[in-house]
Amino acid sequence: MLRIAAALFALSLTSAAQAQSPGFGIEEIRLGVAAHDLTDHTEDGPQIVGDLLFASPDFLEPVWSPRPFLSASISTQGYTNLVTAGLAWDYGFTDRLSGEFSFGLSYNDGVLEVYPDRDGPVEAQRIKDTRALLGSDWLFRTGFGLDYAISEQWSAGVFYEHHSHGQILGSGRNQGLDELGLRMSYRFR
Repeated sequence: MLRIAAALFALSLTSAAQAQSPGFGIEEIRLGVAAHDLTDHTEDGPQIVGDLLFASPDFLEPVWSPRPFLSASISTQGYTNLVTAGLAWDYGFTDRLSGEFSFGLSYNDGVLEVYPDRDGPVEAQRIKDTRALLGSDWLFRTGFGLDYAISEQWSAGVFYEHHSHGQILGSGRNQGLDELGLRMSYRFR
């Protein structure tokens, strides 16, 4: 299944290489793979991560013109999936090397808490041992990235994301999730 997905992605990138922006202010698309749940390793396995970055609207100029983004992180192992909306600030170190800081709000379909009375002690322990206990459907997401421009349109990079509610959006559990990955980016002309 993963090979089929990779083949379809390669085909879509080939088509994208000839394309102009698909509209809606989309400026860049990214696709990557990330190691998931780096801290606790209860939800090991790769995540497929995709991003859409939009042109910065004029009203964001007073806060250094961040680009709005939408992101999805999909589990290949049936664990927690996340979708995020936020803002990304870019900084060019050189003509080819750039850094990024991003902040957003993510929604997840993960496990919030263990309920031994409802699930029974054996199932509750299995859940606790195999799933991150997030405590809230909504999490803050902070991210850092470093990208190297291969050409005017293509770049390759590394990224790190942390998803957590920090006891602000929920109470109780807050294990959070960390992801570290590699990505390819295509910037429309």
